[in-house]
Amino acid sequence: MGLTVGQAAEASHQLDLIPLNENTPKLRVAKANALVEAQFELTSQEHKLLLVAMAQIRKDQTQFHEQVFQVQDLVEHLELNPKNAYRDLRRISKGIMSKQVTIRNDDTGEWRMYQWVSKAYCERGTFGIKFSEELKPFLIGLVGRFTLYELGRILRMKSNYAIRLYELFQQYRKFGNRVVGLDPKLAARNGWDNFSKLMGYNHETYERFANLNQKVLQPAIAQIEQFTEFKKVYVKKIKHGRKTVALEFEWKTIDTLEDLPNHPLYSDLRALGVTDATCREIFSKFDEDRIVRNLALAKAHHRSQTLSNPAGWFVTAVRENYADPELPLDAIAQDQDPKTESTKSKPEHPLFHDCATPAEFRNLVAAEKERGERFSSYSEFLNYSVNQQVERYQGSSTD
Repeated sequence: MGLTVGQAAEASHQLDLIPLNENTPKLRVAKANALVEAQFELTSQEHKLLLVAMAQIRKDQTQFHEQVFQVQDLVEHLELNPKNAYRDLRRISKGIMSKQVTIRNDDTGEWRMYQWVSKAYCERGTFGIKFSEELKPFLIGLVGRFTLYELGRILRMKSNYAIRLYELFQQYRKFGNRVVGLDPKLAARNGWDNFSKLMGYNHETYERFANLNQKVLQPAIAQIEQFTEFKKVYVKKIKHGRKTVALEFEWKTIDTLEDLPNHPLYSDLRALGVTDATCREIFSKFDEDRIVRNLALAKAHHRSQTLSNPAGWFVTAVRENYADPELPLDAIAQDQDPKTESTKSKPEHPLFHDCATPAEFRNLVAAEKERGERFSSYSEFLNYSVNQQVERYQGSSTD
């Protein structure tokens, strides 16, 4: 039987070089959700090489063909050493060829195991790779349940856990949250996704949450917030007794900030004099509770006419978290309140009663220690705080 016109055209392009350029990161990776949730272990370079190849699959493609790249192009996108590119690509390919991906049905216990690729080679300055035919249902002709994202979102990530966690967020992007189980038995009982399988780590290796948090979660979340559209990720621990048995992830994306002018806090900040750009920066970095508490402080001082620059003071307050600072408590007992007359042991400080909260007074004392002398007035303290923040911000901007 002869090839159709479309199949013949597709076959004729099998060995064409695929150019990688500045537009490559804008290509999109499309994966069936079953593949996103599959069980596999890859290094970050192995995973990124596969994703670069997946991003080249065309919508109208009906079969896999060899994808051939210039080695020098892959050097940049995979951050390889140019001098050892052939050796590194052989190492990465060998790792991919020796590993499998398992798609499992936890309800029935059924599973299927697949090879990622059927071929990989380096010759005459080119690198070739071909996906295994068995993966066609998960990468070609996708309809319905699949996850789509830009390749550039993951290329700068160093951690494979970051890549996998990002894909899990993308899969549930429209919901804004996702619950995963850390204890395999409780996960199955409560219908939670098994986090160790989704992320590709050995459950026994990170059975203690402290280890999991330090080695897996925090590095992954830091890279996601730095390089992707998920700019604020929150993690809520779900406990059974004293043990953390599940996690609930919540996130804010860049898209969320598009509707920021409709947020009730936005008008309050703008009325205080905070610019639109600064509002967006604050909402992308800090949770609403922190913004609300520090805004209340700024409003209180503004009403008492003690602020010459209320917008600047608020920005400093929310960045430094005046409403709940982590400062030394040796200057004032934790139970002392500047506005409570029943305080038994009040410090002898001339500006004690000018502060709105114990936290603000602790901040004032810390600032005095920092500069080596007391403030002559409350206004001087406020101006000093704003100036210090401006200097720190300008200094960080020039680094």
